[in-house]
Amino acid sequence: MKKYQLRRSVSEQIKVLKKAYDRTVENFKKGVNDLDLLPEDFKNSAEFLKLQKAKYTCHSGSPDIKEYLQPKKGMNFLDVGCCANLINYGLDKWPSNYYGIDISPKLIKAVKAFVAKNKIKIGGLFVSEAAKMPFKNNFFDIAACIGVLEYFDESYICHVLRELHRVLKSGGRLVVDMPNLENQDVKTMFQLEAHLGRPRFNLPTEKVFEKELRKNFTIDKKDDNSLMVKYFVRRR
Repeated sequence: MKKYQLRRSVSEQIKVLKKAYDRTVENFKKGVNDLDLLPEDFKNSAEFLKLQKAKYTCHSGSPDIKEYLQPKKGMNFLDVGCCANLINYGLDKWPSNYYGIDISPKLIKAVKAFVAKNKIKIGGLFVSEAAKMPFKNNFFDIAACIGVLEYFDESYICHVLRELHRVLKSGGRLVVDMPNLENQDVKTMFQLEAHLGRPRFNLPTEKVFEKELRKNFTIDKKDDNSLMVKYFVRRR
């Protein structure tokens, strides 16, 4: 495979996202919740209040994800776009060996400090983008890529899927998600992300995404009953 080179537009998008998540860490240290900084008209809108009330579950530690991945002792688990998932959802408690990557240096630094303070044993945490991961071929048994691909266009998403194929073992299980464009709250979610400094590219259609996914993975199950469509897949 040819060496992947970021197009300028994608490179700029990554910088924007990195800045946004770094800012979230700094706000947290100051005791500030990003949601409190939203414009008042949006924060008090019926659409946003409805989104909050729905309490959608979109994170790597969701029970359905764990059930599909079936983490076991001796397995290496990759959390792509890990954010603070290890802290928030106790992913170090899974019997598998935890590895996380994120584009935000401040997020990774904060989670590393938490790991060190609590003497938690994990595989490692790395500042990395999803299309160029610092791991050997066939290193992971299971992986989750939740809340990541939605920020990018078709070309970059294809590179991420190929990279996930590279680092997963044959038959390795993966859960990946994309926004459910049929969900009535998805437009509000996009507006929320824009207010948080995390804009999106034009997403590929569901048909196009699934076509790319099937090039390297077998889709075992698809859940489109929530704000995000989850794909439960195995590496070919």
